[in-house]
Amino acid sequence: MNTSGQGSSDDEGAMRFVAEDTLARGQRKPWKVLIADDDEDVHLATKLVLKDFRFKDRGIEFLDAYDGKSTCDLIRAHPDTAVVLLDVVMETTDAGLNVVERIRDEIGNNMVRIILRTGQPGHAPEKEVVLKYHINDYKSKAELTADRLFTSLVSTFRSYEDFQTIESNRAGLEKMLDAASSLDFRSQNLFVSGLLMQLGTLLDVGKDDLLLLIRRRDEDGQDVVMAAVGDCDPVIGGKVEQIIDAEGVRQITKAFSSRASYSDDKRSIFMVPLPDLIDVAVYIGGPRRIKEAELPLIEKFCMKIVLAYQNFEFVEQSRLDQYAEIALLAKVTGRADFLTIPYIASHGRLSRDIAQDMREKGALRMTYSRYPELIERAAMFADIGNDGIPSSILEKPAELSPDERTLVRSHPERGERMLREVFATVAAGRVIALAREVALTHHERFDGKGYPSGLKGMNIPLSGRIVAVANSYTALVSRRPWRAAFTHEQALATIWQDSGSAFDPKVVDSFVAVVDGFRQRAPSRS
Repeated sequence: MNTSGQGSSDDEGAMRFVAEDTLARGQRKPWKVLIADDDEDVHLATKLVLKDFRFKDRGIEFLDAYDGKSTCDLIRAHPDTAVVLLDVVMETTDAGLNVVERIRDEIGNNMVRIILRTGQPGHAPEKEVVLKYHINDYKSKAELTADRLFTSLVSTFRSYEDFQTIESNRAGLEKMLDAASSLDFRSQNLFVSGLLMQLGTLLDVGKDDLLLLIRRRDEDGQDVVMAAVGDCDPVIGGKVEQIIDAEGVRQITKAFSSRASYSDDKRSIFMVPLPDLIDVAVYIGGPRRIKEAELPLIEKFCMKIVLAYQNFEFVEQSRLDQYAEIALLAKVTGRADFLTIPYIASHGRLSRDIAQDMREKGALRMTYSRYPELIERAAMFADIGNDGIPSSILEKPAELSPDERTLVRSHPERGERMLREVFATVAAGRVIALAREVALTHHERFDGKGYPSGLKGMNIPLSGRIVAVANSYTALVSRRPWRAAFTHEQALATIWQDSGSAFDPKVVDSFVAVVDGFRQRAPSRS
């Protein structure tokens, strides 16, 4: 890609490609074949016949089992096993048939292809076995010559690859459908990673290979993972140093600087030409040979992925701007200096995380998918009723008088009245309706000893129960004029202790599940 306007016009709008012979890789990861047979000679003979076997530039890695238990143990330890050559009769006359049921039903591995082998065909009639058991082939040991074994394995490997492709497509589609239900940082990256997974399937990039989409961000010059395939989802949005070795990082930096693609025996890096000069590269690690004919597909697919990413970023930025306006409003009306904008926003985010976890666990008895997003915004209005209460009372470092305490405890009803007036003047939507509920009920207690109405248990609206926990945690770990901030461990212990009394236990369970992730994203509090 040429962005300077200099050089040959042939370079414009096209990937620079290193000669195909430089893209040669090392050996691809071998197919795993498990030989399950109680006869050692069968193991030796099978390996001897298949010692020079190669299919799609992949050899065979053999696993050996001599009874049903060790067969199942190896399948658990090696879920990527492609084929099991399974004897019917091992420690018992039907051990192999029992293993088939355990692999499919107990272990839940429906990907591995099972070729049943028997030296006693009459003992387990073929038609009966094929109909009853989830196997892929049934062979007599006597008929399984070297040529027939070769043919059977090639056919089975092709079938295994087809199933892998279907599973990869299913996983990619699931990510995109997951992301379509909400628009936030997590869904953005699920969506683009789902698209990248589709590209990996088209290119036949194995699940053990590394496939990344990397972006050079102008503001700090850091290389950031936009999307990933495989076990790298947790580092999406993070720096490439987290998952790529030092030499790979050096070559990525060099590729961005020179705007030229690069390849060696461990990796390929391809620059994606984009019209708005965003620097994006595809990183493929592992024994995968990329052909020149595949480059237009990579280019087109990645341009679509980047477009989707940019659209998500636009929506996310609009959402953040909107939340900043809400936090600013809450700050202006909240009076107390300790109610900073980051503080107000943080218990909104924690409320959202709790609601999201409850929905995923089935503890959120509602089908409205945007509830976590709405409660994030509504939670920021929780203390808006402080408007009208003097700062000298809200920030008093000493114990409040009875009259001052009564005044402070009036802020839930004050907040609800303020928000109710919004309905009388403008066409407010679901956020304000939920904010009224939050403002009025977030100081109620699960045991009925809260205020202002003494509501108990499930009579407290869900929004109030969620924000009560989120608001308490963020308050505890923040400094107040009358006390120092609690440590995370102290705050967590306090909330655990009050589970079932002050707080809904189900809300506390979800809070505990999400609080570590929340802390990693939250700005530091003084």
